[in-house]
Amino acid sequence: MDRTVYFRLLATAGATNLLLVTLLIPVSAILLGALFLEEQFAATDFAGMVLIGLGLLGIDGRLAARIRLSGSTAS
Repeated sequence: MDRTVYFRLLATAGATNLLLVTLLIPVSAILLGALFLEEQFAATDFAGMVLIGLGLLGIDGRLAARIRLSGSTAS
């Protein structure tokens, strides 16, 4: 069942969008664990979420396009 949903989503949304959502799973698990299960939120958890966020920004490409666009208008 899970594979069917995964591959159907892959076919409709594309690999990049699916990767963006997949990388959010550990972040949401850490946040939900801290909020509802009273798990300890360590500095390494925060550092990992920052790295995932930076990876998402790099994969998405919109930030890089915006930086290129603003750099070309400044010249």
